Amino acid sequence: MTRNSLTDDAQATAAENRQARLILMVTLGLIVLCAASVTLFGLPALGVIGLAGTAACFAALIAFMLGN
Repeated sequence: MTRNSLTDDAQATAAENRQARLILMVTLGLIVLCAASVTLFGLPALGVIGLAGTAACFAALIAFMLGN
């Protein structure tokens, strides 16, 4: 397989494997951070996490809109 192969395989190259690993590690880190903050601060931390998630989704939607 070439470095820039166009294929339906989701993980065709080593670069895609690295990117998938990075995405999974960031996601795992966020889950651990959320669990730790809820453990330390209780349910109010869950509300703050929800507000931050809403702002992040809103920013992502604006980024997609600006890309079109």
